[in-house]
Amino acid sequence: MSASQDIASSDQHATRVPPNRLSAAIGLVLLLCLPAIFIVRIYHTTNPRLLNPGESAPVLTVTDLASNRIDQFSFKGTLTALLFFSTDCPHCQREIASFDNLSKRFGKKIFFLAVSISGKAKTAEFINSNRVGVRILLDEEKTGQEQLGVDIVPALFLIGTDGTIAYSGSGEKTLAARAQQLSEFVSAVGMSQR
Repeated sequence: MSASQDIASSDQHATRVPPNRLSAAIGLVLLLCLPAIFIVRIYHTTNPRLLNPGESAPVLTVTDLASNRIDQFSFKGTLTALLFFSTDCPHCQREIASFDNLSKRFGKKIFFLAVSISGKAKTAEFINSNRVGVRILLDEEKTGQEQLGVDIVPALFLIGTDGTIAYSGSGEKTLAARAQQLSEFVSAVGMSQR
């Protein structure tokens, strides 16, 4: 047997994968992935989804800091920026500061409303210590969160004059990014009303 025949013979043996090992490896990977797939599926079926652009914003039932219940809080008739936040969340604390700042800049064109998912005492303390000027209401019964599908805060909704959601998203953005987003929102609404 020549050297070239030995090399060809050993190459043939090296490229063969026993079918039982390949099947076992694929089976093991699938077996390990199933719990993760199952957990993700459970998570998505038990948590509401964030309402999407094009869907109608629900009429909310919220309370103010004096515990007055506000039924039938509707978003029709005005451009609205609606922010859900928690006083304990560092991302939310920065987002509410940006939101307050933007309300001073865009307040003549957009109605700004923040909804706290924290308790009344924590929210009042947060407002006083941070000198937040934007209107803040409470979602003590969590119905607003459920209706809008908020499971991660901060969550921002931009709502058109017809009560339709133009933007929805969770997570913190920079002040400059939010300013750009609101400018585009106002411009888009102006273009659609011509």
